[in-house]
Amino acid sequence: GTMTRAAFAVIIALVCVAAARGVELRGGDDVGAKPAPVPLVMWHGMGDNCCDPGTMGRLKRFVESAVPGIYVHNVMVGGNPAADIMHGYFGNVNDQVAEACDRLAAIPELQNGFNAIGFSQGSLFIRAATQRCADRLKVKTLVTMGGPHQGVASLPGCDVFSPATDAGAFCRAAEAAIEAAAYSPFTRSSVVQAQYFKDPRARTRYLQLNPFLPDVNNEREVKNETYKSALSSLERLVLVRFTEDTVVEPRDSAWFSTYEPGNPPGPLVPLREQAMYAEDWLGLRALDESGRLVLAECPGQHMWFTDAWLKENVLDKYMYGRIGDEYMYESSSSEVKISSSR
Repeated sequence: GTMTRAAFAVIIALVCVAAARGVELRGGDDVGAKPAPVPLVMWHGMGDNCCDPGTMGRLKRFVESAVPGIYVHNVMVGGNPAADIMHGYFGNVNDQVAEACDRLAAIPELQNGFNAIGFSQGSLFIRAATQRCADRLKVKTLVTMGGPHQGVASLPGCDVFSPATDAGAFCRAAEAAIEAAAYSPFTRSSVVQAQYFKDPRARTRYLQLNPFLPDVNNEREVKNETYKSALSSLERLVLVRFTEDTVVEPRDSAWFSTYEPGNPPGPLVPLREQAMYAEDWLGLRALDESGRLVLAECPGQHMWFTDAWLKENVLDKYMYGRIGDEYMYESSSSEVKISSSR
């Protein structure tokens, strides 16, 4: 039957790989000793949750089928998936990152290190966890997909959500709070998007009052050296920008580009032309000069990509390579919107 053919194809593929590497297959012991793939942690974007069967839950199953034997963990903030959606809009990001660190550090399967993928605002949060919890979390390769690493200069687009959904209602409430007063004490400590809002017309207030992004980007006078050592010790940092992104503004925030401060704002300044890079506040220059920083692109709108694209351009290319033969993968080319927004 199909299973028998699939199992036979797997055996043939393993034999071919072994032969290509000059390995002598003496018996079951050697095959069984093959190390398991590095585990994978994923952090979802705004409006999504850890376990939605149509988005992150489905993506977890796809990765498990694409990389046989892998352990995959999706980050959940709060006590259940419904709370996780709400915490994508409301809450203190510093507390959320600390909670995620505690939970990840307690998972036995992650003790020897893991790869990570952040989606949209989850990119920023998994990077923060990597920097702040390096004593407990050993992140190997970090890939961020459409991450607002240099913040957003305008509000996230809520039009992608139906007003009838919880996500739609949460998004509009967050939007209203930021429009009213992005740096007011209530908004800046409890609206998630305000905590990475970076108004180029109010740089001084941003540095003084934003409780999250200036710290995680090491933009303040006193630099946190542990952030730099944590990021620069990654095996690889891959920053994926969506070419037609209209949700993250500017879309090049995914590559650490930021507007020249001023009123009106100046032009976009690429990472390699910033003090952040020249003085290496975060270790990005060290990564770049050793060939471990990758600026990549995904064609299309924010968070639109296929399973096939992710497998070829992220899993195979930067994390797990190709294992033997195509038969070892369940391929799926259905285009899925993983997260409607950041």
